[in-house]
Amino acid sequence: MPEPFEPGFLLDWVRDLGSSETLYDFHVHPFDVLTGDSNYLPSQASLGLYSKSSSTYHPPSLGTGLESSGNRLSAGANSLSAFLLASRITYTHTGAKVITDHLDLAGLAKALLLPVARTPGIAENMLDASDQMFQDDRLLHGCAFPVGKSPDDILEFLRSAQEKRKIFAVKLHLNLVGLNPLDDKSRELIEATLVAAGSLNLIVVVHGGRTPSIEPVDSRENGILPRLVRINWSLSSSPVILAHAGCYGLTEEEAISNLPILNDLFDKYHNLMADTSNLESNALKHVLEKVDRNRLIFGSDALYIPIWKAWLRFVNVLRQVSSKPEDDLVRIASLNPRRCLDSIRMANPFLLTPSNT
Repeated sequence: MPEPFEPGFLLDWVRDLGSSETLYDFHVHPFDVLTGDSNYLPSQASLGLYSKSSSTYHPPSLGTGLESSGNRLSAGANSLSAFLLASRITYTHTGAKVITDHLDLAGLAKALLLPVARTPGIAENMLDASDQMFQDDRLLHGCAFPVGKSPDDILEFLRSAQEKRKIFAVKLHLNLVGLNPLDDKSRELIEATLVAAGSLNLIVVVHGGRTPSIEPVDSRENGILPRLVRINWSLSSSPVILAHAGCYGLTEEEAISNLPILNDLFDKYHNLMADTSNLESNALKHVLEKVDRNRLIFGSDALYIPIWKAWLRFVNVLRQVSSKPEDDLVRIASLNPRRCLDSIRMANPFLLTPSNT
């Protein structure tokens, strides 16, 4: 029998569980988050495939290592330009086929799509593009925070997106859109988004952690947990998910020191959850050991990391730290995301169809 950390062994193990449970990836980016480019041409040869160039699309395949985290933005003088180039290559192809190919390889059933817009008008463009490019019952649509909208306009934007595009969630990347929770005007926009999402029964997914090397420098740490404590998360009655468990871009020591802040937030706000997306194994181990697993949801951060790699890294670490890994995997990758969906579904009739659960 293969060793437990061998990818084939892990996939067989989770596919057995997936045969009786709906397993979710709750953190997938349909487009590059740095450029927000959603201009693609449809493939003439493959339904659901959209491309930036004539290069051949190759479906994802298993590798041998779990530690390389893919295209993470890390500190360093040349890291931003290198990341931009790597991101363009990563997002040469996208669309429903690309995402479902990734899900199939990992043995997962559904994904929540989280676009990010950095400039005015891009969120609207992404809604149009997503409606065309990601039509598949396995893909749950989110929308980007609408940069440039006033607090009073955010509700109407999200209401329109919900009615016309059937969105489930809104993605709020404080670092990339330049919203600092320590600033009154930024906090007003953040909290207006929470109020709107609560009134419309939309999930909110908030980037948690640092984003090294982006410009302007002041925005790199907008999403760190010591700043997120300044937000009144109870303004939304719907689930709010702190991505990366608030630890993106942090050292292992920083992650350890930040997790008590995350747990304090969980104690204060019953609607808060966290996802495990794109964490290195050591940080992920601390999250799984120190955070209530009833408050955790699996996410990959694809396509910046292949879904299979993020998934198997998560499974591998979970098997190391959990006394009941099967129960905890089902809880984190199936029951907890379903609980989030259940909490918004009853108020949104279009979400009640079996294909959208």
